[in-house]
Amino acid sequence: MMRILLILLLLIVSLPCALAQDANPFGATDDKANTKAEWTATHPDGDAPHERMLSLAHTDALPSFDRVELYAVSLPKRDPFSDEKPEPKPGGKTFPVRPYGAQATIHAHVSLTGADCNELRTAWQSLAFDRLGGAFCHYPAYGFRLYRSDLLLFETTVCWQCQNFYVPRFDADKKRYTHGWYGFANDAKAKALLKLFRSHLPHPKL
Repeated sequence: MMRILLILLLLIVSLPCALAQDANPFGATDDKANTKAEWTATHPDGDAPHERMLSLAHTDALPSFDRVELYAVSLPKRDPFSDEKPEPKPGGKTFPVRPYGAQATIHAHVSLTGADCNELRTAWQSLAFDRLGGAFCHYPAYGFRLYRSDLLLFETTVCWQCQNFYVPRFDADKKRYTHGWYGFANDAKAKALLKLFRSHLPHPKL
């Protein structure tokens, strides 16, 4: 008898839980649930669609090109947290580091065409890119410009100390293009890219 009472008691206690589980999980729970919520579609990694497409065009989905202007460069070290703007260098043998508004010194330069372009494109696309990485410093060893015929597709400088480079970005508020940092992993692929650059253009400072 005692056992039967215990079983009935357990059934009575568990009944509300069973009913709660059978309730519609998508149904409204209060009046606020019926109000229209604001929602903006974004890319899963946080970028808006047009920002993601712009990033892809300079990373994983880099388009083909038929000429590379490769430069061995250097830039004096600076405090990345300083508000002081670097003094612009006079024109001549310099390469722009656009997010800093600075000019890197060019030590050597070479033009690449043909199969070298395909090799460089493959090496670049193989990098493990990280859009949030490497934004604290930038001491570039190389800069390059990629062309298709006479059309400039991409220009940037690359730093292996902080594993970053710069890409164009669109400022939706100001309706204009700017530049920002993009990172890559410090792995065998990154080292292979540096080795490839050095094989085409030995760096006098490395």
